Amino acid sequence: MQHHSDVTLCMDIFYVQGHPFFYTISHKVQFRTVPPVFNRNKATRLREFKPILVMDKSSGFNISDLHADMEFECVRNNVLPSRLNVTAAGDHVGEVERSIWTMKERACTTIHGLPFKRLPKVMIQALVYHAVKGWNQFPAKNGISDTLSPLTIMTGRANPDYNELKLEFGLYVQVFEDNTPSNTTTSRNTGAIVLNPTGNAQGDYFCMSLVTGKR
Repeated sequence: MQHHSDVTLCMDIFYVQGHPFFYTISHKVQFRTVPPVFNRNKATRLREFKPILVMDKSSGFNISDLHADMEFECVRNNVLPSRLNVTAAGDHVGEVERSIWTMKERACTTIHGLPFKRLPKVMIQALVYHAVKGWNQFPAKNGISDTLSPLTIMTGRANPDYNELKLEFGLYVQVFEDNTPSNTTTSRNTGAIVLNPTGNAQGDYFCMSLVTGKR
């Protein structure tokens, strides 16, 4: 914290299977975020940036600079006192572009290892989160620590948490579903597909119901 309190955040919006995501990666710390979004307008960019700003401040970091392409020019006055640097027209921020391509390759590899011909939106969103999660859980090659992961530096959580490695993304499972009333012979099992860990201490997982198609 003494030497790396000021961080530079690189931002971009990209698509996977037609679904947009707001992607950020911080210099030095190498912490990545990738929330799904519905559009590319100014309000959406600011809404997704604010939680990142709050998290950095609560961890003792200060976002001194922002690097993005020309379409982020509209938020320049809204992110002050952080300094916004935008690239020239048609150019991109190299660090975030390389990170996005690597993330997409991870997602593509996972997709080709699954037995499904098509993936619904809820699975695509979980897949992108899954591809980025591994980066945050282990020390970054060019990061500020050889022993602490970006997630540990930003949140204080010890990693890797092996409770979150029990089930593989895309696995078919039977999950418990309570019924109301509960004194009937209706099945209390529901077929589902494993998405991502919830992050709680019990090691629970989010799943996609094969009955409703929802998480």
